[in-house]
Amino acid sequence: MSDATGTNDASNKPIKVNKWETNAVKNALDDACKKFFKETLNYTEIYSLMDRRLYISFIACLVSLFALVYDWLNPFPKSRSILIICVISYFTLMGILTFYMQFIESGKFFIGKLVDKTGIDPGSRCTLSSKLKKYDDKYAFTLEYNDGKDKSMNSSGAFIRSVGNYFDENGVLCYDRFTSDLKNIYDQARSNARKVK
Repeated sequence: MSDATGTNDASNKPIKVNKWETNAVKNALDDACKKFFKETLNYTEIYSLMDRRLYISFIACLVSLFALVYDWLNPFPKSRSILIICVISYFTLMGILTFYMQFIESGKFFIGKLVDKTGIDPGSRCTLSSKLKKYDDKYAFTLEYNDGKDKSMNSSGAFIRSVGNYFDENGVLCYDRFTSDLKNIYDQARSNARKVK
């Protein structure tokens, strides 16, 4: 009889990527950040950024669906003006979505809230963002920390490191090395928030 009780946990499996593919490397590092903040620091993810993007896309799909159904019920010469309005609306919504992703999201991939279990202190928030340019090995990570007491006061920390510091020759992520840098930046941002008060 074999004793295999939960040893094949997918979350403990090392992350391996093609180290020459920039998007895969950035996504692996971003996912490791999320995992660290969710599992180690017990942050709860707030999906508001993603939700807004989905709302804009959903409205654009509804506009397209309306144009399709209207054109099917009233063939082309009758539906010309409605199709023009729907096409203009769709491309306007796609422009808004592009603007939102470029300038409002701007590399943010995680917003988390840490709720105080005692209920005495307000919950702190962390916003994580990163950049990794194509054909570049410099991973730029930024953390914005707010302790929840003063919404306008944010403390931030950042680092720029080569992705070679976090991946071995085979493209396996060195999770402990990466999370130690994350922990240092997080502790620095928290201590800076306390000094500001």
